[in-house]
Amino acid sequence: MNFEALKIDDDIPGVLPARQKRSKRIRDAYISAGIKLLNERRLSDLKISDLAEECGGSVGSFYTRFEDKEAYFRALRAAAIALCNAEIYDRVNVDRLYEMEAGEALDEMVDLMADLFTGPVRGVLRESLLRILEPEDPWAPMRDSAREIMRSYRRACATQFPAFTPDVAKERLAFCFQLIVGVLQNDLVNDYHVYSTRDESLRGGLKEAVRGYMKIS
Repeated sequence: MNFEALKIDDDIPGVLPARQKRSKRIRDAYISAGIKLLNERRLSDLKISDLAEECGGSVGSFYTRFEDKEAYFRALRAAAIALCNAEIYDRVNVDRLYEMEAGEALDEMVDLMADLFTGPVRGVLRESLLRILEPEDPWAPMRDSAREIMRSYRRACATQFPAFTPDVAKERLAFCFQLIVGVLQNDLVNDYHVYSTRDESLRGGLKEAVRGYMKIS
């Protein structure tokens, strides 16, 4: 993920506008620090003083950019989804999928999602998933990204599976994605299973499962 391309909108509730380059640099340093620290702890355990120390700022400089921790989390979530969407577009855009063989496209679906769920924004994704029942539904932007992935796969890959009609292939591709994401979400909050994202075993199992389901060797 390209953190240097990180961009934050100025219309996130509770995130105060950053006009000058220095102010934006400090704001983005807080966001990068939060993405890193959420890989180690929950948001409720994250102290503003820890963030300030991590990025060389101060508690006061935090509150001149974020009204509170909830506003800060909204900024973290927006940054994480922007980074994920850039990765998604780069790897499974329609043009790229058209160039892949059927098995390669299925493998890329597994690898892309595993990379997102185990990458630098893993902690932000975990925090969002654990708060999914809250009224604001922090997982909603991830759902939107998932729909975009499936639109690309249905458009580019529906005719690549000779065992199925295009309509059936579209339905089965959606189930493959559901299977992959379900397993990775479980791993995100319950990392104690036989197959794990800590090694290649989970990826290998998922690739075997989706290839078999789509009848591709």
